[in-house]
Amino acid sequence: MTRKDIAKTIGAKLLKIRQANNISIARMARALNCDRVSYARNEKGQTIPNFFTIYNLGSQLGISMNWFILDEGPILLKEITAEKKVEASTPLSANFAELIEHMEKIPLLQHEILAQFHRFKEEHPAMVEKAMRHNPGEMV
Repeated sequence: MTRKDIAKTIGAKLLKIRQANNISIARMARALNCDRVSYARNEKGQTIPNFFTIYNLGSQLGISMNWFILDEGPILLKEITAEKKVEASTPLSANFAELIEHMEKIPLLQHEILAQFHRFKEEHPAMVEKAMRHNPGEMV
């Protein structure tokens, strides 16, 4: 898949999200904390959103990154949460379980993951604090 194809696929998903929420481009841009022109170019498939815009899809709009990036599962995080409540005995996702297993066996990996986590918290304290206070799926 080319960069142009990826941009068009992401743009179509952004349009789907915005239309499903029945909001304007300007309001969607505000919710994602980006400017209207950048968002519009993302939605048209002319550019690919930056990391923070994608992060805000999950934290501000409750969009599942599995759906957005991998085309897997439901669109909304709350739908995933609801599925997990129904299937309480469902094991952790394979990737997460694999990461935990490797972290238990490789102390250096555990150290590296924790160090990255702490660096992120130090570099983006406002984002972390806001994410911890925010209810996913609620429009900002």
